[in-house]
Amino acid sequence: MKKIYSDKILNVLNTDLFDNRFLFDVLYDYTNQDVEVIYMSDLLEARKNNEILEKVADKPAMYSNVYSPEDELEIFTELFNQAIKNNKKIHIIWVTLDEEIKILEEYYTSMGFMREDINCFDPDFSQVLVTVSVKIENLMWKWSDYKAMRNKIFFNPPIRESGQVKAMFKWINRWVVAGIYISDFSQDVDNFLSNCVIQENILSMTFAKVLYYNLYGIWFIGTKKELIVNY
Repeated sequence: MKKIYSDKILNVLNTDLFDNRFLFDVLYDYTNQDVEVIYMSDLLEARKNNEILEKVADKPAMYSNVYSPEDELEIFTELFNQAIKNNKKIHIIWVTLDEEIKILEEYYTSMGFMREDINCFDPDFSQVLVTVSVKIENLMWKWSDYKAMRNKIFFNPPIRESGQVKAMFKWINRWVVAGIYISDFSQDVDNFLSNCVIQENILSMTFAKVLYYNLYGIWFIGTKKELIVNY
């Protein structure tokens, strides 16, 4: 078994050198007294569109607009602008939109964190005012899954269209997204992580960063869990 760090991969002592298992650290339920952690779902709930909710039994894909992307972007933009204006550190959990991460991209570029040599960002997350995490379910599922999954994936924030899901992968791999938020360590999550590693949708050391090391770099403290992924 191999332990995945942010910058290296080492074999775990007394384990088979040639087995197909990766060991990751995961940080969840995290806090920092100097960083306000904001859950997008709490703010979106106040804007829940009950008229659309009544229609999702017949048209489950409409659930994506029960919590509209326009409302989410408006909330994010206001939070971002207030944080910059007030020099306040915030971490927003459960962003789902490419437009939100592009705001961060411009911000991180202005701070000199864009590396032209690798066409990625290398932010010091302890120094920026705004960081974000993506909920793992918003990577696992996409808009077209509503037909088959129905209320099993009626989350807040909701599952967005395929283009938005692809954008979340893009910004994780470009190192703009600080974390992936996992609240339910289910078999579906294990399968998803394994497939990501096998298909190299997200590289293993990038996973290590967004599951633990980036959050540790923001000086978050919380519950640490070991996660074994088969590949």
